[in-house]
Amino acid sequence: MITKDFFKKMLGFNASDAGSASAGSEHEASNTESSNNSNKSSNQEEMNASNTQDKKARIYNLIIVDESGSMSSLAHATVTGVNETINSIRGAQREFGSTQEHFLTLVTFDSNGGLRPIRTLIDCQPIGEVEDFANYNPYGGTPLYDAMGSSITALHNRIKDDEDASAVVTVLSDGYENASHEWDATSLKALIEKLTGEGWSFSYMGSDHDVKQVADLLSINCYIEFSHDVQGASNTWSRESSAKHNYYRKMDEMYRGGRRQTKEEMLNLKRQMAREYYGDRVTPSRIDHLAEGEVFVFGSNPQGFHSGGAAAQAMAQFGAVWGQGEGLQGRSYAITSSCPLGQMEESVQRFAEFAQQHPELRFLVTQVGCGIAGHSVTDVATMFINCINLENVALPASFWKILGLKMR
Repeated sequence: MITKDFFKKMLGFNASDAGSASAGSEHEASNTESSNNSNKSSNQEEMNASNTQDKKARIYNLIIVDESGSMSSLAHATVTGVNETINSIRGAQREFGSTQEHFLTLVTFDSNGGLRPIRTLIDCQPIGEVEDFANYNPYGGTPLYDAMGSSITALHNRIKDDEDASAVVTVLSDGYENASHEWDATSLKALIEKLTGEGWSFSYMGSDHDVKQVADLLSINCYIEFSHDVQGASNTWSRESSAKHNYYRKMDEMYRGGRRQTKEEMLNLKRQMAREYYGDRVTPSRIDHLAEGEVFVFGSNPQGFHSGGAAAQAMAQFGAVWGQGEGLQGRSYAITSSCPLGQMEESVQRFAEFAQQHPELRFLVTQVGCGIAGHSVTDVATMFINCINLENVALPASFWKILGLKMR
């Protein structure tokens, strides 16, 4: 995980102090030569370093969306989800406008004989000029490889000479490739591996097929499998939007304050950000210890009598306070769960607001309310829908399943 210390180490730049002049005319020539060498060295450092002062990151967001016939039942959710993502990019432009410029390319694909199979609806437009997505009519087959290969290549040709350009590629499909003519898995994999090495970020959102198999075949490390229904399709776009925002926040840290780093340092940062694009969002089934900044989230009764289940563990290991039925306590956070569902939902909402206010912490939510409190996993999991877009909140795999997402 990229931490503040990591950025300090990678981005810090301290110029060496020039050596003080020596007295005596016999040293003047030597000092002059030394000064010249020092100036040459300093100039070389300036040439080799990428000075981000007064510069901005140009972030090129490429979204590639399956418009084949099998997406018909998800058409409305897909349009809504794409527009949610567009809005999140607009929000990032407002929030990080001092350090970033955002552009959007939107591509849809199918094998409908009456239309071009690959359609670029938005072509590298500044996000402020982008209108909402509306033209989406699923039909035909799935030329996935051609859509990815052609659009990724076009973007690469456009930005390859811009050292401040970064690419974030998002692909959504609900089926296997079955209609490409120009690209195959081998050539597409080679392209993705090349650009991953150049710091590009790739994510794959899939449904109704072996998503991991496809992602592995194409060397895409970040992927989500969603249920082939409206809930799954909607929630996967929410997850994607939160990942994008987290990426933009890290990019803001890289460029903020006129920091300066070499091209190699910038490349290493981008590679790590790409690897961490989809962070670990699944709570371990067993928690014996917490890493720095992690918080154990458990269910409690209103009185804060932490005498059983996860509450007892929080009391014994993570600093829970007897008599406190809700909120942060030590390295744990209590959600009131031994109560009516409505009261618990209000407590969950307060937790979500707290987590949003504390991005420096990572919250490991256990199966709150599903043990001693006796609530069903379905009832409880749906309470956490507002946590989908919080990158610092991990949920149990059973909760993610109810929300229509299969997470790693």
